[in-house]
Amino acid sequence: MMSEKAEESTEERRMVAIAVRPCEGFDAVALYAKIKAEITSQPEYKLKWDDECKIEDGRIRVSFSISSEADFDEEVMEVLEMMEDEVARQEIIFQCVME
Repeated sequence: MMSEKAEESTEERRMVAIAVRPCEGFDAVALYAKIKAEITSQPEYKLKWDDECKIEDGRIRVSFSISSEADFDEEVMEVLEMMEDEVARQEIIFQCVME
C-alpha cells in the first residue's frame, strides 16, 4: 500500500500562473487572502495556492497547483469570474503539467 506522501509525489500536477486585477478600491493583498480562503476546489484535486502573491502594477500575480485531472478553468477561473464585484479581470499567464 502506497503512503499518501508517496502517492502525492507521483501524481501529475498542473502548475498555473495567473494575474488578477482587483476592482477599483479593493486592496490586492486582502483580495488575495479572500481568493485563497474561498477558492478551494474539490478535495481530491488538492488545490495549493502560493503562500504569498506579488503585486505588480496593481495586479495580483500568483501561481497555484492542482491535480492534472481537474478542469482548472472550472475549479478556479470561473469562480474568479463570479467574484465580479471584487475582480475586474483575470488572465492565465502560464500553465504546464508536471510529473
